[in-house]
Amino acid sequence: MSGLAARLTKVSVLAGLVIAVTASGGSAASTRHPILGVVPHSSQVATTRPALRKPAAVSSPGFLKFDASYESMINQYFTDIAHDSGGTSNVYSAATQYSDGSGAIQYKSTFGGSYVAHDPLPPSGCNDHMNSVCLTDAQLQHEIQRVLTKTGWHGTAGNVFFLLTPDGVGTCYDGFGAQCSTNYFCAYHASFTKPRTEQVIYAIEPYLPAIAGCSSGSSPNGSVADTTINTISHEHNEAITDPFEDGWYSNDAPYYDEDGDLCAWNYGSPLGGTGSTAYNQVINGHHYWLQQEWSNSDNGCVQYLGGPSSAASVGSGPLVYQGGQVMHTNTTYAIYWLPVNRPAVQTSPHITGRTRVGRKLSGSPGSWIFSPTGFRYQWLRCNGHGRSCSSIRRATRATYTLTPADTGHRLRLRVTATNNAGSKTAVSATSARVGT
Repeated sequence: MSGLAARLTKVSVLAGLVIAVTASGGSAASTRHPILGVVPHSSQVATTRPALRKPAAVSSPGFLKFDASYESMINQYFTDIAHDSGGTSNVYSAATQYSDGSGAIQYKSTFGGSYVAHDPLPPSGCNDHMNSVCLTDAQLQHEIQRVLTKTGWHGTAGNVFFLLTPDGVGTCYDGFGAQCSTNYFCAYHASFTKPRTEQVIYAIEPYLPAIAGCSSGSSPNGSVADTTINTISHEHNEAITDPFEDGWYSNDAPYYDEDGDLCAWNYGSPLGGTGSTAYNQVINGHHYWLQQEWSNSDNGCVQYLGGPSSAASVGSGPLVYQGGQVMHTNTTYAIYWLPVNRPAVQTSPHITGRTRVGRKLSGSPGSWIFSPTGFRYQWLRCNGHGRSCSSIRRATRATYTLTPADTGHRLRLRVTATNNAGSKTAVSATSARVGT
């Protein structure tokens, strides 16, 4: 898509968004938002462009994890796209009709490799009303840059970096929380300039299986990665044809749709399978369910260049050359961010039970994020005002039976949560004063 702000009512706060992004010109570039290629939620593909909705809060049992097949399936996809370079039977062939001043786009793709990043998450920079952790585009750019520094990968006009975030990490455009993966986009692509003046083309891919409105509706590989692969195809094709916001996009103001946007959630007829196993692409012998791409020469959305076409699902074509660069060839890189953070408390530990000598108190560890793998307990005896607390010997279980020594005192429970990144401690409020 041509930019998230173009799909929203123009508001002054978006005009002040501070992001380091390249934009080298183009007849309409000044009217377009610097983050490109937004895959909208499927419910938003309509001529009315419905308003944002606030998602309901949900639990996330797979917090900070990917499904077991997620990485391998996505890596297979990038490998398959590279293997079939030069072919004419999949959606990537549609891009070969577009060019810039130095030549035409080639269907010539290389998979540069993948990297699993375990960098800790920064403090949330936004609130998507669903996830405990929410990161802005600026924070995601920072992680991409960190990975490039570690790996020695470089930003060029031919490289595109896909950052995939795990279940439990929300993404918002900025710190205001109005344009998020939970309420508006499923993925997007953009670019920024490194300190060494390298142009980094990237795409952000949240963990879509956890987000309503982002399902592709079919999983020919039986993997939750099928849903993400659909939006990867969308963003990859848009990055190829419009990497810096001045390549090819439609003049259908105010949206300025890219080749993927015009065909969002538009798949054409299946080649095989039915229902949840349907597929419309065979790439290196593997089956995929990918949205079509816009073809000027076919005047519609196609599964491959010269194939049967269907009308645009969003906006209107044709794509118009805006005077900037395209990616003549491309190399893709996959970055899987599996952050390792020390546990952090969300709800403090608490104590239940009657505070009478001989009675048993029960302690709850409270609720934590960053997947604690274990808890340690220590009961504390405090003075009658709940201060000057000290550890009670051998009181290291989740329950504690009050003794005469506790009479007149108040108790607290100290809980230490641990995972492979370290430990963090939280203390409950004081109990009532212990009586006899």
